[in-house]
Amino acid sequence: MATFQRKIAIGDLTLGMYVSNLDCPWHMTPFPIQGFYIDSEQDVTALAGFCKFVFIDTLRSKSPQSYKQKEAKPQNSRADTKKNANADSANTQPRRKKILVRRPVKYEIKVPFKKELKKAQSIYRDLDRTVTVMATQLQNRTEVDIASAVENTKLAVASVIRNPDAMIWVTKMKREGTPLYQHAINCAIWAAILGREIGLSEPKLETLATGVVLCKVGLFMLPTSPNTSTEFSGTRENPLYKKHVTLALKLLSQSKSLSKEVINTIATHEERFNGSGFPQQLKDTEIPLFGQIAGLVDYYETSVSSQLNAKPLSPSDALSAMYQERDHLFESELIESFIQALGLFPPGTIVKLNNQQIGVVTSNQKNKRLQPEIVMVLDANQTAVKHRILDLHAYNQNICDEPLEIECCLPAGSYDIDISTLYRKAPSFLSNLFS
Repeated sequence: MATFQRKIAIGDLTLGMYVSNLDCPWHMTPFPIQGFYIDSEQDVTALAGFCKFVFIDTLRSKSPQSYKQKEAKPQNSRADTKKNANADSANTQPRRKKILVRRPVKYEIKVPFKKELKKAQSIYRDLDRTVTVMATQLQNRTEVDIASAVENTKLAVASVIRNPDAMIWVTKMKREGTPLYQHAINCAIWAAILGREIGLSEPKLETLATGVVLCKVGLFMLPTSPNTSTEFSGTRENPLYKKHVTLALKLLSQSKSLSKEVINTIATHEERFNGSGFPQQLKDTEIPLFGQIAGLVDYYETSVSSQLNAKPLSPSDALSAMYQERDHLFESELIESFIQALGLFPPGTIVKLNNQQIGVVTSNQKNKRLQPEIVMVLDANQTAVKHRILDLHAYNQNICDEPLEIECCLPAGSYDIDISTLYRKAPSFLSNLFS
């Protein structure tokens, strides 16, 4: 089919336009490469996180009026909806923007990244310690200290509120200990970051993160302990795996210190939007918001973790895979908000530039998502180099030659890069960034 492309700014997009190209490579975004229709304001919001302008195909685009007329038509029957589920997006109904939080809180960065990082590391260590103690108590069937884990989770939430980039960096650091416990902690951090993005209040963020960090306690109680497993996929295939929710609820529902919201988060974190989850096969709005968030961040962390996955995905590949599951496994608005919160290159992400050099992203400013600051660690021959900070945005503003861009982002652990050692090996001017 012939195309007539027109360049258009993100702010000028309207319902019904067909996006045929972007101002950045498709593989650097989570959007379908074949192009897509603007079906809602959420599509525009998601695009704004990655592009300044796009190209629309004027032949395939529909008028906003025709889309509004579609919306006004009576809903199809259940049979018709199922029949048309795989139809071309031109024939799909535009979905209404769902309000996730009625009175969202707007958060600002309160503390610079380099100042918050040291505190975030200490908070993570303390939380890891309390979760490890709690898990040991569960395995030994002794009295369980849930309160310490809850208090340390609240400190992690406070750090996320001050500057989420610091905690994002900390989740990517290699550390000793049991991967499954760190999985629970990282999921709680991702949940707090997503909750912050959609505007949950601080008390709600604490409740959400507490529920998420406790979601996997049932796994610590299984007869065949998965705690030393190197692959979480193997744990999930364990016939006993589906019992972990029931085990956790049996224990935690007795606690007078945990709210109903925390218990419901644990009870529903394995449910999925399309009803394919467990233990109740809930779907859509039957799953509470916190349960949906818990399931989404569990999926993401499992995808990117090099400790629990023999073939971890890069952050952009994981987000892309999640985007393909919108309104299937997870609600569209939550996935798009998570993409907005992280960007394609979160701090700590290993990236390859178009000159084949390798670096690690250190910043996550929303106005420079595709041109962040990077610590350069390997040259084009993948030989270690003296670490230096490269601000891609500033660099490209001051050159006349071909711009330097991120070609792709790489899974954690690529080229044996351990970001936890960067600030220790870095020269003094770079050490100031991390201390």
